[in-house]
Amino acid sequence: MSTRQTLKQKELDLWQDYMGGDKKVLPKLITSLDPVIQFNVNKYTGVPLPRTALESEARKLTVNALNTYNPNKGAALNTHITNHLKHLQRYVLQYQNVGKIPEHRGIAISRYQNIKDNLEQELNRPPTTLELSDSLSWSPAEVERMETELRQDLSVGVGREDTSSFFDSSFHTTDKTKEILHFIYYSPTTDSNTRKIMEYRFGFGGMPILSTVEIAQKLRLSESQVREIGSKIAEEVSKHERYF
Repeated sequence: MSTRQTLKQKELDLWQDYMGGDKKVLPKLITSLDPVIQFNVNKYTGVPLPRTALESEARKLTVNALNTYNPNKGAALNTHITNHLKHLQRYVLQYQNVGKIPEHRGIAISRYQNIKDNLEQELNRPPTTLELSDSLSWSPAEVERMETELRQDLSVGVGREDTSSFFDSSFHTTDKTKEILHFIYYSPTTDSNTRKIMEYRFGFGGMPILSTVEIAQKLRLSESQVREIGSKIAEEVSKHERYF
């Protein structure tokens, strides 16, 4: 059996495990199929869309293909996936001229607080509205609106952990945000710590949902490390949300 045939059989075995209910094999299967994904994404090099957005859509189409594949119909798994990836063209045509979409509030809050904290450390003073505006690529009016919203939250007793954290309960309530989180989780580029944190925060893989403190203790990380990884996830969601 050739190397290529061995790889195809491995992917088919992983697919069978996945369809049998073992969702943990999906990252490994997506990694194995990444050459097919990248080949199709490369067809759209030069279009005014971030490559990460194209890769996310391609992985979404790949998972849809995995869920609908029927080996009894005669087509090879890779052929079925390639046919599904043709729908990337529709995605590109729909979104290549799209304007900026407002960020989900939970993501925007997290991003605002992270950049504000970083600027405050660099400048040794609170940043001005214009400095925040430049760093966030928001208008000064948007920055002022965010500051007003946060003051209102604090006035009714909402603490910093509730408003600025990636783990704000409002962050992952929409179907679109949940979908993006799943694609980040299953992405071959997501490291093990990030995946573990997502498991214990969102219940991926059937894991119990834990608090930031409990996750830190479970993974033997500091609370600040958990929050930092959470902020990076929030940035990824923010980046993808504009194109889903």
